[in-house]
Amino acid sequence: MKHNSMHKRLPLIICIVIAGLAVVGIMRRSDGRRSGIAEEFTPPGGDTLAVAIEMSPLTYNLRNDTIEGFDYLLLRDIAREHGIPVVFHPFSQLEDAFLGLYEHRYNLLVASVPSTSTLKKYFPLTDAVYLDKQVLVQLADSAGGRGPILSQEQLRGDTVWIAEGSPFRTRLNNMAKELGDTITIFSDPEHSSEHLAIMTATGDVKHAVVNEAVARRIAAMYPRLDIATPISFNQFQVWAVAPGDTALRDSLNNWLGSFKHTEAYRRLANRYL
Repeated sequence: MKHNSMHKRLPLIICIVIAGLAVVGIMRRSDGRRSGIAEEFTPPGGDTLAVAIEMSPLTYNLRNDTIEGFDYLLLRDIAREHGIPVVFHPFSQLEDAFLGLYEHRYNLLVASVPSTSTLKKYFPLTDAVYLDKQVLVQLADSAGGRGPILSQEQLRGDTVWIAEGSPFRTRLNNMAKELGDTITIFSDPEHSSEHLAIMTATGDVKHAVVNEAVARRIAAMYPRLDIATPISFNQFQVWAVAPGDTALRDSLNNWLGSFKHTEAYRRLANRYL
């Protein structure tokens, strides 16, 4: 895990990374080694849509030999409706997935990603796929109880865990400034937000920040998890498109807009959100 303090003075490039996304780090890495998840794949071509998709109960989940997940089923149904072949590349490391997207080895990245101004500087983003907010995941003393952190103010001088490359860093940065104190972040290069929530439940991680929809599904399996402390207001959750491919972004927006009016979308939303 990489240890970073929000108030530590860093070069401008790294500050941009901390502001919302490890994009510049992605650029630097692309000059040398290739992404661990993407090196076995060839660049997308033809009419096939190459999609990097996050492995989580909300997004993409293999259960009893059946693939489930809100984003997976949503994109699968849209692609079928429009006759678009799709190849899904599941991932657990967000930073590596963004690297693959930046290098155009994927057309689309599907994950629990909030729309931020920093992210928009580097990738075309779709319209909102759904609304969600970030919450603190912590271990309570008993099932249904509360953990030690009851408000954002109590995070002063404390430590939280996020997945490496997560845009959640933006909110935590802003929160530290609002509180006028330091919040220390551990960026985990090996585990997804889902895994960090599970590691919190097992006592391996003190606190983690994840999306509420993901947190609810993990808390259903681990009743001692407290997910009641909000870190952000509701935010638009979006999909990210490879740089320069605004045509795909515009098509996805049209398809999403139409699909949201269908009974199929309502069933998915009722099931997962």
